[in-house]
Amino acid sequence: MATSRRSKTSARTRLGTYRAKRDFSLTSEPAPEVPAPRGEGGPIFVVHKHDATRLHYDLRLEIDGVLVSWAIPKGPSYDPADKRLAVQTEDHPLAYATFEGRIPDGAYGAGDSLLWEEGTFDTVPPGQASEQLARGRLHVVLHGHKLEGGWHLIRTRPMGKKAQWLCFKAKDGTEQPGYDVTVEHPESVKSGQSATRGPGRRTRRTAAQRAPAKPVRASRPARTKGSARTPEALLGKVWPPMLATLAQVDATADADWRFEVKYDGFRAIAAFQGGRIALQSRNGNDLSSRFPTIFQALEALGEHEAVVDGEIVALDPKGRSRFQLLGKGVEERYVIFDVLWLEGEDVRSLPLEERRARLERLLEGVKPPLEIAEQVKGSAKQSLSQAKRRGLEGVMAKRVGSPYTPGRGADWLKLKVQANQEVAIVGFTPMANERPELGSLLVAVREGDTWKYAGKVGTGYSTKVRRELRTLLARDVVKKSPVKDAPYVRDALHNEEAFWVKPRYVAQVAFTEWTEDGRLRHPSFQGLRSDKRPEECVREKPRSTPVRATRGPHRRTGTKTRQATRAAGRTAVARKQATRAPSPVAPVVLTHGERVLFPQKGFTKADVFAYFRDVAPLMVPALTGRPLALQQWPRGVDEPGFFRQGVQGTPDWLTTTCIHHEARSLPHVVVDRPESLLWLANQSALTLHIWSSRVEHLEEPDWVVFDLDPGPAGTFDDLIQLTLSLRRYLEGLGLASVPKTSGKRGLHVLVPLAPGHTYAQAGAFANKAFEAVAAEHPRLATVERSKERRQGRLYLDAGQNAWGKTVVAPYSLRALPHAPVSTPLSWSEVTPKLNPARFTLDSVRRRLDKVGDLFAPALAGGQTLPPA
Repeated sequence: MATSRRSKTSARTRLGTYRAKRDFSLTSEPAPEVPAPRGEGGPIFVVHKHDATRLHYDLRLEIDGVLVSWAIPKGPSYDPADKRLAVQTEDHPLAYATFEGRIPDGAYGAGDSLLWEEGTFDTVPPGQASEQLARGRLHVVLHGHKLEGGWHLIRTRPMGKKAQWLCFKAKDGTEQPGYDVTVEHPESVKSGQSATRGPGRRTRRTAAQRAPAKPVRASRPARTKGSARTPEALLGKVWPPMLATLAQVDATADADWRFEVKYDGFRAIAAFQGGRIALQSRNGNDLSSRFPTIFQALEALGEHEAVVDGEIVALDPKGRSRFQLLGKGVEERYVIFDVLWLEGEDVRSLPLEERRARLERLLEGVKPPLEIAEQVKGSAKQSLSQAKRRGLEGVMAKRVGSPYTPGRGADWLKLKVQANQEVAIVGFTPMANERPELGSLLVAVREGDTWKYAGKVGTGYSTKVRRELRTLLARDVVKKSPVKDAPYVRDALHNEEAFWVKPRYVAQVAFTEWTEDGRLRHPSFQGLRSDKRPEECVREKPRSTPVRATRGPHRRTGTKTRQATRAAGRTAVARKQATRAPSPVAPVVLTHGERVLFPQKGFTKADVFAYFRDVAPLMVPALTGRPLALQQWPRGVDEPGFFRQGVQGTPDWLTTTCIHHEARSLPHVVVDRPESLLWLANQSALTLHIWSSRVEHLEEPDWVVFDLDPGPAGTFDDLIQLTLSLRRYLEGLGLASVPKTSGKRGLHVLVPLAPGHTYAQAGAFANKAFEAVAAEHPRLATVERSKERRQGRLYLDAGQNAWGKTVVAPYSLRALPHAPVSTPLSWSEVTPKLNPARFTLDSVRRRLDKVGDLFAPALAGGQTLPPA
C-alpha cells in the first residue's frame, strides 16, 4: 500500500520511541530503517505471540507507514461478549511484520516472539484506518490464517502514557462463542513452533497444545553428563568464540600452518541439541530470523548434538563472498570451518587437524547453503597469491596442532590481499545540488576513551545507498563533533560543510594503507555492520613477528575434559596474565576532577580518584582476575546512575575478558594493576561488584558468600545477633570466615575455599548454614522465599552463591550522600556498637593505617567444605 511523503515523515517520527527502547547491536529485531518487503492485497496485519514479562499477543495494523500496535494479554477472541483489554504500545516498523525470534535477556521485551498470525485487513467503511485510529474507534476486517472477520477496537481511557482499549469480535456471522483460537492454534505461521520461553529461559506450553503445523523433533536423552538441555545452553558451554589476529606473511615463518579461504561475511556459531537449533553471532545475537534459509538448512544436522563455527556469506556471480551483498537477495551460504562440541564431547582441546577431520565427517553429504570451508594448498605466500588471483579477500592461517581457544590469539592469523577496516561513522558531507544524498562518510576509530578521526569515504556507494545513508544519519546529527581535535571538514568537490553525528553505526571499508597521520588511504564503502558496536572499531595493526613453533602437536591426556573446561573460561587476556606481569602504561589522566560526585560532603571526582589511588595496594590483590560489574554516577550520586555488566571503548592496555551470559557475550573489566582502578575512577565507577571466581577458573568460587541485610523491617541489632550465630555455626565446623560491611546497612561474611569447589557446592552449603541460623532464631529470620510467609522476619538468601553473581568489592564506595565504603572488619568489631556509617571515603584511609588489610584472610583459601 503506497503512502504519501507526509505519511513517511510521520512514520519516521513515530518510530522514535521504538528506536530509543532498543539496542540493535543486541536484539535481532529490525531497525526502523530496514526495508520491508511489500506484497499485494492491501494493508497488512500481524499478531505476535510474545513471551516477555508475561505471555501476551501483540496485534499490529499497518497504518500510515508503521505498524500500530496493541498488547492483548489474553489474545483475540471469537466471542463478541468477550471484551478483552488491549493496551496500545509504541509503533513498530513495517519490517517487523516478518520478525520472529528470541529477544535476548537484558534487552527490552526479552523473551520469545513468535509470528502467530499474518494477513491483510481493511476497515468498515474501507480505507479509513487513519481517521478511525484518531477517533479511537476502529472497525477492522481481518483476512488471516486463523483470524477471519470483523473486530472492534475501542479506546476507553489513557493508562499512564499508554492508551487502554477494548478488543472484541464483531457480530458479522464469523463469530464463534466457545472457540478459543489461541488454544486450538498455538503455533507460529512462520516456523510452526508452539512453545515459548520467557526471560530467564522459562518455557511455556499451553495445556491444550496441538501439534504444530511444522513438526518439531522430540528431545532425546543426553549422551553424557556434559550435555546441555537446550542449544543455547550448549553454546554457553563453549563461549566465547576464537578470534584471529591480523598479520603479515612473515608472521608464519617459524611454525607449521594450514590455510583456508578467508570469507567476507557474518561470523555465526550454530548449536544442535535434541532436534532444536540455535544460530547466533559472535556477540550472542540471534540470527535465525535474519537468515531464515540458513536456519532451515541447519535442520539437516538436527539429529546431532554439536556446536559448529562458521561464516554466513553472500556470493557474487563468480562465487566469491562479498560482505556488501548480504541481505541483497543474492545466494547466501553458511561456510563452516570448525567444530567445538560433538556428540556430548567438548572437542576444543583437540588439535586443529583432528577437529577438521571430525568436521568433515559431520558435514559429509550436506548441500548448499551449507558447506565446509575451502582449504588452500601451499605456503603462506603461495596461498595469498592464489587468493589474489581468484579475487578473494585473503586467507586464514591456522597453526597445526593448535586447540580452539576462546578470545583473540596468535594461533589464527588473517592474511589479507586487500586491507579492510571496521570504522565508526561520526559524520557525513551532503551531495551538491540539494539532492537528498550523501557525498561522503566521515569515519573514526577508537583510541582509549576517545575517537580518532580516520578520514572521508567517498566511493563505493550506489545512488540508492547514498540516499538511504543520508536519511539514516540525518536523525543523529549533533552540533559538536564527537571526534577529539576534529579537523575542519569541507567537501571540496561539492563545496558543502560536514555534518557530525552521534557514533551509532559501523561501516566496513576497503582501503590501500594507513597514512602517517592515521588516515585511511583510498577507502571504499563496503556496507554497514549491524553485528559490531562503534566502540569495537579499533585500528587493526598486522602482526609481523613470527609465531613461535611448539614442540609438537597438543596431545590428548586423561585430564582432557578438565583442560577444556579451563580453556573455555580463559581468554587470551587471561592467558597473558598467567604468563607475564602487565606491561607498564602511561599514567591515567584525570578529567573533570572538579565535578562534585557527593554533594552533601562536597567530595569531587578528584577526591574519588585520590581514594582509589591510595587503596589500590589493598584492592588490586582482591580484584585481580575477577570479572567486574560497575555502577557509575557521572553526574553525582544525587542524579540517576546506571549499572553496567559489559564495557566498550576501553583503552588497549586495560584487561578485559569476554563472558557469555544467556544469549549474549559481554566484555568485563578485570582489574590487574592500580591504573585499572584509576581508569574506573575517571569513569565515575563508584561501586565495583566482583565475581567470587577468577577468569582462570570461572566455575570454581574462591569463597562462600553470606549476604545479610536487615531489610526494611529489621533492626541492626537483629542483624548482629544473626551474624554472630552464623559465625558460631561456621566455627563449629572448623571454618574461618571474614566479615565486612556492605557499605549500606548490611554485612557480608566470606568463607575462603581451597581450589576445586563448585558454585553448586557453595550454594548448598550456604543454604544449609542459613537454615541452621533460622532454626536457632525462628522469630528473627527465615529462609522462606515467599514474602507472604516471612511474616516480617529477615530473609536469609544464599542466592549470591551462583555463577555470575557478584558481591560489592572490599574498599568499594557506595552511592549514598555520606560516601560510605564497604569495609573489612575483625570479628571483635561485630557487636551492637558497630556503626557501618562511620567508614567513609575520608575516614577509611586513616583506619587502614592502623589496622592494615583485614580482607587478606579471605584470599588465603585452603579450606574444604564438609560433605553435604
